[in-house]
Amino acid sequence: MVHIVIDGYNYINRINASSVQKGASMDLLRRDFLEKCARYKKAKPTRVTVVFDAYDTVSPGRHSENVRGIEVIYSREGETADDVIIGWIRKRPAGLIVVSSDRAIIDEAKAKGIAFLTPVKLAGMMATPTFEAKEDDYEEDRHPKKGNPRKLPKKLRKVVKAIDKL
Repeated sequence: MVHIVIDGYNYINRINASSVQKGASMDLLRRDFLEKCARYKKAKPTRVTVVFDAYDTVSPGRHSENVRGIEVIYSREGETADDVIIGWIRKRPAGLIVVSSDRAIIDEAKAKGIAFLTPVKLAGMMATPTFEAKEDDYEEDRHPKKGNPRKLPKKLRKVVKAIDKL
């Protein structure tokens, strides 16, 4: 089964940058985002986990809750959402797709062969329920490659297959 893990505040800040700058309630933006995730999950049967930083609270451990079928995890004190997501990437579970624009997370996902999307691409997928993934929609390294230039590298073909299942 496909498991989408989303860096929650990274997504909110990338997609709702103007609302955040205008001082919109982060709680309202978070609830709106979770509602979009729930609608997407209903249309596409996938496991969705959203990870938020819990830096404003004094919590000795991770806190999790279920919001309309979406697993929501808040990191513990002194831990960031990036730390939680990178931990999952290092375990390399089957079907994992990571959503973040954070360079450390993307680099770790590339190194481990884990599929990833940027928040903008996920927002497009959530807005268009009949989204059909195409090979040119995915991130590629900017280094010159050897081999057939018309064929994606094996790792990226694997990523495309995983995302096509969405």
